[in-house]
Amino acid sequence: MKKIYILILGFFCFFASAQPYSILLKNADWTITKIQWSGVDYYPPVPFTQSGKVAFDFDNNNGFNSIFFNTAGGKLTFGANNAAYFTLQNVAVTLAEYYGENEQAIRQFDSMATTFYFGFQTSDQFTFQYEQIFSGKNLIVTNKYGNKIFYSNLILGNSEILLDNAISIYPNPAKNEIFLRSSKAIAENSTVEIFDNSGKLISTQKISPKNSFSVQMLQNGVYTARVSNLGEQYSSRFIIEK
Repeated sequence: MKKIYILILGFFCFFASAQPYSILLKNADWTITKIQWSGVDYYPPVPFTQSGKVAFDFDNNNGFNSIFFNTAGGKLTFGANNAAYFTLQNVAVTLAEYYGENEQAIRQFDSMATTFYFGFQTSDQFTFQYEQIFSGKNLIVTNKYGNKIFYSNLILGNSEILLDNAISIYPNPAKNEIFLRSSKAIAENSTVEIFDNSGKLISTQKISPKNSFSVQMLQNGVYTARVSNLGEQYSSRFIIEK
């Protein structure tokens, strides 16, 4: 049984890696999980934690868009022979001003998400690392200055429901503890599993009597909480920022 499993897994990984990046990157809903700028990590700020996107629109003249509050867009060309890099041409950036909650942090993150791709020569390469895991896909893009944007495409199982539909978690970003707010009763034996961005299980806990769970042990980053309550499961990403 183990040999069969390994063979199937090996075939799956080979098949995924053999596909052109134009297919692998297009068929995913990529969300920004982190920007690394001059060696410093920045995480999507509230209330835009799920708003950072990158879109590969190869049906529309090889279109490319990096979207947060503003958008940087242009024409993308992949490296020859399916090499893991691309170049951009005719990149333009929208210049809307954000006013509202958490204004300074959102403007800073928005500026990094757009200027990351702007102001380069057509010969400048954006290298990338693509990884397919059981819970989804990861993508890391690096520009010529060594700055990086981390993207994720988390895939939820059919038995899972997005946490926001029935149970909400707060605060997000969090530091030491996360609370649950629910329109349903939360049973005494309810549990939460915490996964890191690669899909690795980090912690399993019982939900406390005050409807919370500890995240004190976690480092800064993006994680997924999967709550099991009354025979149902609910999943959502959250951010640790200390």
